[in-house]
Amino acid sequence: MKNIVKKNKIKIVETLKLLVFKEIRTLFEKLDFDNDATFLEPLLFSYFNSKKDNSFSKEILEQILQGYFISNETVKLSQNIFNKKGIAYIPEKGYFKKGSKNIDSAILKQGDFEIIKEVHPIQEKYFIEFSRGHVENDNPKHKSVWKDHYKELFEAIEIIKEYLPEFYQELIFANKKIYLHDNPKILNFTSIETLGMLYFYVLGNKNIIYFIEELIHQGSHNYLYYVVHNRKDFFKIDVDNLVMKNFTLQEWDYRTIYGAFHGLFTVSQRVKYFDRLLMKKIFSGREKHELLGRLTDQFSRFRTGLELLNLEDIYTDKGLKFYKKLDNECATILKKYNFLQKEFDLSNREVDFRYSDFCILNSFEDFMEKENKGLFSFQLKK
Repeated sequence: MKNIVKKNKIKIVETLKLLVFKEIRTLFEKLDFDNDATFLEPLLFSYFNSKKDNSFSKEILEQILQGYFISNETVKLSQNIFNKKGIAYIPEKGYFKKGSKNIDSAILKQGDFEIIKEVHPIQEKYFIEFSRGHVENDNPKHKSVWKDHYKELFEAIEIIKEYLPEFYQELIFANKKIYLHDNPKILNFTSIETLGMLYFYVLGNKNIIYFIEELIHQGSHNYLYYVVHNRKDFFKIDVDNLVMKNFTLQEWDYRTIYGAFHGLFTVSQRVKYFDRLLMKKIFSGREKHELLGRLTDQFSRFRTGLELLNLEDIYTDKGLKFYKKLDNECATILKKYNFLQKEFDLSNREVDFRYSDFCILNSFEDFMEKENKGLFSFQLKK
């Protein structure tokens, strides 16, 4: 798998280099052609995907990339590079207020990740309120909340780095930047059109377990984009455009087959790494209570339709092997925790798991009483 993603990453970088060259040839005199990070800038994916709308001019491309220029040049800021709040985000440079050429706010990086303080207008179209296959609001309000939550997010990243090093390598391979906002109706998402970006809404405080789940969940979406970049290696049919309900006859299932496969992969990732955290006894008290609730939530997200398909018609040999590996590994781990389905009541969960709702039906005090009796003590198998 590692060889596949590395080869696909090279292909994606080469494609972006070619697109940039065709768009503005003179840019290559200003850029380090051998620096792959330049051509994996998430705003580049957004720019070239915006061309079908003809909504942004070529000067935006140059302004997106000016932070990657070899020589230090005066920053250029056109009118349509400012967001609704009159702030322009220039990667590797900083944030600028309309009417000033001085940096108003610096880039916020720690280790391998950057927290995006303000969204670039070229990515605004990806923020939608979406429910059961339908767009309910394609221009929702959202406000950056990075100041209140960036320290805790970095703490969650450090926990993953220390205790889940295998996943951490996947996370940094496919992900670069994270935006935190305040609108829970904009469900957390990634997109191939903003590859490398993660978008999380944040409610309340004490979000360590929430952040860990979403880093695994959404970060794995971006990683899978690299894995199955060449669809024909894994699928025999047009999985990007074929809808699940037309195959499974489950009327509720508005997902594409490709989207459902993403669902299997991200559930499998969460189950695997939640299990690792529990086995290593990293968390206790409310954090463990929440982690077990989020693990229990995966039962309802596993085997939601893909198992009903005629597998030989959908997958190539490589794809079928990959599918069975994910399905079997996930089923095996969940079997170990099957008793949690009787211990916890998730009947009030809507689309997302929210710990505050979970606590309404699942008393923390009752949990601790059982915890003290050893009910939720898990041991590594010898």
